[in-house]
Amino acid sequence: MTRIFKIFAASCAGIMLVSLSACGGNKTTLGKPDTAVPLSYIERREKGEAFDSLLSASNAFAARFSPKAAALSEKQNVALSPVSVYMALALAAQCASGETADELYSALNAPRETIRTEFSDFYRSLTAEYTDSRGKVEARVDLGNSIWINEGTTVRENCVQTLATDYHCHSYAADFLHDNAGANKAVQNFVKEQTHGLIDQEFKLTDDTLFTLINTLYLKEIWNRKGDELPLTQTSYSFKQGDGSEKTGPLMQGNYVSGRAFDGGNFTSFFTRTLHGYQLHFLVPKEGVPLSEVFTEEALSALQTADYGGYDEETDIYYGTRCLFPAYEADFDAAVDDVLKEMGIGRFFRDPELYPDGCEFETLTDEKVFCKKVQHVAKLKVERRGIEGAAVTVVEMDGAESAPIEYVYEDFVVDRAFGFVLTDPYGVTLFSGVVNTI
Repeated sequence: MTRIFKIFAASCAGIMLVSLSACGGNKTTLGKPDTAVPLSYIERREKGEAFDSLLSASNAFAARFSPKAAALSEKQNVALSPVSVYMALALAAQCASGETADELYSALNAPRETIRTEFSDFYRSLTAEYTDSRGKVEARVDLGNSIWINEGTTVRENCVQTLATDYHCHSYAADFLHDNAGANKAVQNFVKEQTHGLIDQEFKLTDDTLFTLINTLYLKEIWNRKGDELPLTQTSYSFKQGDGSEKTGPLMQGNYVSGRAFDGGNFTSFFTRTLHGYQLHFLVPKEGVPLSEVFTEEALSALQTADYGGYDEETDIYYGTRCLFPAYEADFDAAVDDVLKEMGIGRFFRDPELYPDGCEFETLTDEKVFCKKVQHVAKLKVERRGIEGAAVTVVEMDGAESAPIEYVYEDFVVDRAFGFVLTDPYGVTLFSGVVNTI
């Protein structure tokens, strides 16, 4: 049987051939990249057009990927991490060549050189750690890229090195062939550790695995400095769920933010802001409009440039708006192969029996490889104390200044099934999804 490249979501490198082996049966650390220091505000301001284009490319991917992937799930509440999938595919693209690479970079909306040169700073711009006055970590975003290579698999050393230096990718060896249970347990424990226990499951990598690439993302954020719970409204609201039923109760009160609700035609939208500038945007369908017609690529793209302007020049009034919204949980666990195929990634998934030459991965290995499955797992919890979420992407391969005259304060009430987008302070989509039940 042709041996194949299995789980994917981290990074690549190489030219010189080297045979890697694992000891013991669990995992052996082969290499570590330098610690990814969060990108400072000054560094971010000095970044150029190429960096901004990569952020825009990631958001364009998120707008296209999210509705298609959400439609795969039969769950009422769905959370996705498009940026995790984006990074996974960027790693795959670095390892690929020929038609395979062309398709991957096309789906990523950016050329190879832009992704390779800007990826590290993109990664660093998402990585964050916030401490309180005593130095205790109160909020964070952790990312992790890793490549897991089966014992005896021959790969190009300089490709692995490129993954380490340009993509912050750790490398490990594991014996998927002779100690499959041990190798799978090592991967499971690694993902659990990287996601602070939120994702703890076996990914069932087979003994045909030649190597596996994994991207992980973990987010924890709070609403206010003391970490206090958001206050609840004194009034109860009737929330219309996706199945038409209603649930009555108080909603959480976000803080007032300068701006007014955005009218997207068949939906309205506004956002609430966390302590450190992360924004949770709500897409609320207008009366009679199903959520499926709101959570679309067009709506998500419009949201990325939505004008929430809070000043009305005609009336000389400044507006402040707060979101009243429910606590909710959402998750996702499914293969997204069909979505990626729809987005133009075809050769990557070709059947090894029909195409024995495999997809082009000569940058990493001379082995004949095929992508068997791209699995995405995400969990997100929004509650009164803050937000916590995690994701893993597994690409499994076999083989103004003037003073206002008047202020007006408004409420944006999330009282029916809704879509959501969670962005970082620079507007990069970290999580997105739909909520039908609370």
